Amino acid sequence: MSLTTQLHAGELAAWCAARLPGTAATAAEVDAAARARPPVRPAGRVDGRHWAEVGGAFGLRLAALVEPAPPYPALYGLVRAGVVSRAWADAQACLWPTHTGLATGFPALDLRPTPGGWLALGGPMVADVAPTPAEPVLADLFDRTRRYLAEHAPPGAVGTPAVEAALGRVFWLVSAFEDVYRTGQPGPMHELFGRSVPSVETLRTTAPEPVAAELVELAHQLHRSGSLAELRRLAGDPPAGRSLGYAGPVFVAHWAEGDLLLDDGQGCALLDVKTVVRTDDVARTARWLWQLLGYAWLDTDDRWRVRTVGLYLARHGVLVRWTVAELAARLLGVAAPGRGAIARARSEFLTLAERVLTTEGACLPVG
Repeated sequence: MSLTTQLHAGELAAWCAARLPGTAATAAEVDAAARARPPVRPAGRVDGRHWAEVGGAFGLRLAALVEPAPPYPALYGLVRAGVVSRAWADAQACLWPTHTGLATGFPALDLRPTPGGWLALGGPMVADVAPTPAEPVLADLFDRTRRYLAEHAPPGAVGTPAVEAALGRVFWLVSAFEDVYRTGQPGPMHELFGRSVPSVETLRTTAPEPVAAELVELAHQLHRSGSLAELRRLAGDPPAGRSLGYAGPVFVAHWAEGDLLLDDGQGCALLDVKTVVRTDDVARTARWLWQLLGYAWLDTDDRWRVRTVGLYLARHGVLVRWTVAELAARLLGVAAPGRGAIARARSEFLTLAERVLTTEGACLPVG
């Protein structure tokens, strides 16, 4: 399972429902903030898959905007699908700016940069394969993507509509690779690599055009809404082309991984990205809020220095944030609880999380 799954129908969901009575009121605040701005909608009729594909690809686009790091889950997914070898995936990880300089032959895919140095993870259990014919083509695709990002959309910047359309097509594909890691299901991977190795040009034209067009709109909603400037501010307004923070912060390896972490040098703002149109589903928003607080509470060694948390509602261009203490207080339903009340709630949550993790063969970070 994962924290997301646990908060949907597990023991942690039951604990949150019982112990966080202020959730519905806080969810209503999120809905009110979203209603202040009209959302980006699909241009025509779309199926259910469209929404998930846009969400996955845009999450990856924002990850690249924050940090030029390897697409870790996508590389794990390619290994899991048997499309590439683990040695190839590790070598690819070393080519991304965050990992440049790491020794070849090292399990670079299991390393994450953090505010306090490298975090080493244990890789997911997947069957490895020998080098494959797909590796040169995928190496070319990732190399072109790195160079294109560096030239046309470096960290902290949104590109022109043509640039964002090209990136959207690539990130749709990378998201499909990632889905194999997340779900274990091949999805489009079987169609792409089942019979022969496609060319880079074929790979770059696989994404549905409605998805690519919508990703362009979401990128420019980020800019025109002022949210891009706010992300940069949360990162301390770094120089052009400098990382804004960290993509995919890992709180519990392969169990609790966030979306974005903006680092201003004093502390970090943890943001989850949501691409829904409607924000009035209280049960769904409740899980978002519980997950944000859960991530912050699971950072028991303060590795990620999370001080504020929030939701970026991408279709609305709206960023909703709280300090960790403020969100805890709101969810606990107490206007100004003492530190002791929040500490007791966190201790209860962590005790339960530890039991759940032990059952699932994982463990909390050492705090």
